[in-house]
Amino acid sequence: MFTKRSLLGVCALSVLLTACATDNPDETGAAESSSTTSSVAVSTVTVTAPPPSSSTPPLAPAPPAEIVAEETVVEPEPYIVGCQVGLGPIETYWSDGTVTGYSDYCQGQHDNSLSREREANTPVCDGTVCRYPNGAEVPDPNAVIADRCTNQIDYAGDPRSNAEINSIGAQTGQCPAPIS
Repeated sequence: MFTKRSLLGVCALSVLLTACATDNPDETGAAESSSTTSSVAVSTVTVTAPPPSSSTPPLAPAPPAEIVAEETVVEPEPYIVGCQVGLGPIETYWSDGTVTGYSDYCQGQHDNSLSREREANTPVCDGTVCRYPNGAEVPDPNAVIADRCTNQIDYAGDPRSNAEINSIGAQTGQCPAPIS
């Protein structure tokens, strides 16, 4: 059974063979100069393809010509993946692996870090004692003690020195009781 393509191939071959039928050249390569002519009979054959039956699959359409399209790769815009931790200069780490200096986001992170550091190191003073956020207490350096403990209470017979008694009063905000 011939398909349309093989039929076209057979027709093309017969046309080529017909066109090539010329006088044979002699040994010198020159064509015979005889007056005889040769005739070539060309016959036309018409072949019709049978209608497709249910058992034969229909001819697949020719595959489309390859279309080469240049793909445009759109790289995503880099985004911030981190900032330098600590109190040094601002450094911004990006998703594409680059490191730059200033960015508004990292500046904000840096400012928040400084604020938290300042809060952690700033005590709350009540006039006698200053308390840090971690719970540590120290005497309020701005507290005004009316007078030294040794001037308010008689510590005669107390084994502690006046400096020690006054420093206890300064640290606690209250004068210690005398020891006899």
